[in-house]
Amino acid sequence: MKQQGLPFNTPMFRKDDPETSLEAAKVVEQQLGKIQIEVLKAFHNHGAMTARKAERLPEFEEYGFSTIRKRISELHRGGRLVEVGVDRSGNAPATIYRIVLKWR
Repeated sequence: MKQQGLPFNTPMFRKDDPETSLEAAKVVEQQLGKIQIEVLKAFHNHGAMTARKAERLPEFEEYGFSTIRKRISELHRGGRLVEVGVDRSGNAPATIYRIVLKWR
């Protein structure tokens, strides 16, 4: 599923990766869920932010506690979001993430 303005057709692998990595990347790309796509769109539209800020965005008000945070974690593990800093303004430090527009 390709969303306008987002780089969903960019590869998630390096040119020198083995064939098994190429096949695995294709499977992962095809399995992005609806909420994961919405989270990527939010990072694309709003820029770098913490999970706390993301889950408070108006577009996510219909989702339950920690739903957005879990999708951010999945997208980070999958290389679609990267850590770019730490926000220390609250009671506990919070990681700041940004979207990865191009994969290696």
